[in-house]
Amino acid sequence: MKIGCVIHSLDGGGAERVMAGLASRLAMRHHDVELITLDDGKHQRHPLSERVKWVPLDVLSTDERPVSIRTRLKRLRSAIDAGGYDVVLSFCDSTNLLVMMSTLCMRGRPPIVLSERSDPAHQTLGAAREWLRDRLYPRAEAVIGLSEDVAATLRSRMNVSPIVIPSAVEPPPHEYSKDRTTSSHQSIALPIGTPPPIRLIAIGRLEPEKGLARLLEALATLNRNGTSKNWRLKILGDGSEMPRLRSYAVEHGIESRVEFCGWVDSVWPLLAESDAFILPSHYEGFPSAMLEAMAGGLAVVAVDAGGGVRSVIRNGENALLVENTSESLVEGIQTILSDNVLRERLASRAPEVCDRFGWEAMVDSYEEVLRRVSNREIDIPTNPNPRDLEAHPPAPNCVTQ
Repeated sequence: MKIGCVIHSLDGGGAERVMAGLASRLAMRHHDVELITLDDGKHQRHPLSERVKWVPLDVLSTDERPVSIRTRLKRLRSAIDAGGYDVVLSFCDSTNLLVMMSTLCMRGRPPIVLSERSDPAHQTLGAAREWLRDRLYPRAEAVIGLSEDVAATLRSRMNVSPIVIPSAVEPPPHEYSKDRTTSSHQSIALPIGTPPPIRLIAIGRLEPEKGLARLLEALATLNRNGTSKNWRLKILGDGSEMPRLRSYAVEHGIESRVEFCGWVDSVWPLLAESDAFILPSHYEGFPSAMLEAMAGGLAVVAVDAGGGVRSVIRNGENALLVENTSESLVEGIQTILSDNVLRERLASRAPEVCDRFGWEAMVDSYEEVLRRVSNREIDIPTNPNPRDLEAHPPAPNCVTQ
């Protein structure tokens, strides 16, 4: 198959990592794969196989460099039209919408598969674009959701029958076990009789939805109450919340216990020297960082943030799942800090996620959907009603032909 993959960029976290890995593995299976990105292709955080042809369009709109919707749609439409693809696979809500809008009324339009990487029940695109999403997603030949929660949202809102394909987890590199053993035996200069601190880690974009602010609030509360002071936290990631989070740590006297590590190319060395991973997100799609932490044998405390969180965690067996409230997060962290037996038991069971969410199974599932769609084995929706589009135009300056 000739497969056109579309995503905003490779400069980011979970979805970008999965797209780079999926495109590369499909190419290794002897498919002709091209990766279209909306950015300029100058910022790449995830490796891409040399067998994949990368087509950066340089139309990613930012506050510093706004690009009109007309320009984005024209450039994307031209790239898809010129690609001669048997099937197009698009990742992420805004990009999915652009792909569907840009191919409206296209002659010889290739079949399209949309992969929704978050739950529309929690992550809104705004009223106008949500209206469009509800009407354009059903025009795709197939829609993929990360979990049953996401599929249920899509099913209830639009006339689609989503296919559930969870994300895959990267297994730890070969040297990880040695690094982890070395880290656990490192001597820490502490007063005699003082136990070493529990080493916590959190990974994610420093944006409001990731809940890092309430993580710091929870730790400040434990520190202030005197119930759990024996901890250190490393936060991996960057984003707009960085200044506010740093200020909060200083204002509440925990700055000496919190280290902001920024973006790192590989999380494994820092996971190897950690004891527990905290997921404080307000909502999630399928949290890759949590899966990696579990694959690395860390105890996990996760907020029930929807999406795939519940699919991964067996509460009390392979991780600790708490309600999506700040109070429950405090209680969960206190439990993992104070109960050594529980922490060790969860850590010992966590790596089983590698068996349940392996790359081969995920690529097999995507390849099967793409094959069926390209062979027209899935019912193809009819084209949108032109009168409906006239009554409700897609957006200012939107090109539909």
